[in-house]
Amino acid sequence: GVDVFDPRFNIVSPGADESVYFPHTERERRLAALTPRIEELVLGEPGPTARGRLVEPDRPIVFTMARLDRIKNLTGLVEWYARDERLRKAANLVVVGGHVDTTLCADGEERDQALLLHDLIGRHGLDGQVRWIGRRLERHLTGELYRWVADRRGVFVQPALFEAFGLTVVEAMGSGLPVFATCHGGPSEIIEDRRSGFHVDPNDGAAAAARIADFLAQCAADPSAW
Repeated sequence: GVDVFDPRFNIVSPGADESVYFPHTERERRLAALTPRIEELVLGEPGPTARGRLVEPDRPIVFTMARLDRIKNLTGLVEWYARDERLRKAANLVVVGGHVDTTLCADGEERDQALLLHDLIGRHGLDGQVRWIGRRLERHLTGELYRWVADRRGVFVQPALFEAFGLTVVEAMGSGLPVFATCHGGPSEIIEDRRSGFHVDPNDGAAAAARIADFLAQCAADPSAW
């Protein structure tokens, strides 16, 4: 019953800034000066804001980025990866979210998720295959990071238990990355399954991991599939 064209309302459509999140193929627009920072972030030594060091850095990257809370389900993705041998052999996992130093966590939920993430990495021996970056990235660095992952024929995964919209999904797609995203919430409308990306069910981690592994295997056999 609300007239959305009433002058008292102003509708702002959510989306990604195309001056920041643009395809990796647009070389003349790329921010090459940020490459050393990105390589240090992803491939550098572990430290206060990063855990893990990728021992096979030339592998494709499964990339995710979100707040470190239960609904965003970053720890769920780490567990999917840990339990799928094909996925572990095919790609590295890079996680951006939260704080590696749990004393810096903003609240109890973030701290619990950070402790769980440390436990999963340690219990499954993932320090050589998973890079956890625990810091906020400014948006131009984030945009170039998506494109850097695309250069390496990686993928973006949004594993949330529920996602109201899915801004990172739009950012990753705009940057040219194949995207796997939750089927619960906004990404179910952003992505047309198997045409512009892939839906995964966060309640079936084994099937989600297998779907990512199948895609990476297809791309390894036929690079044009990527």
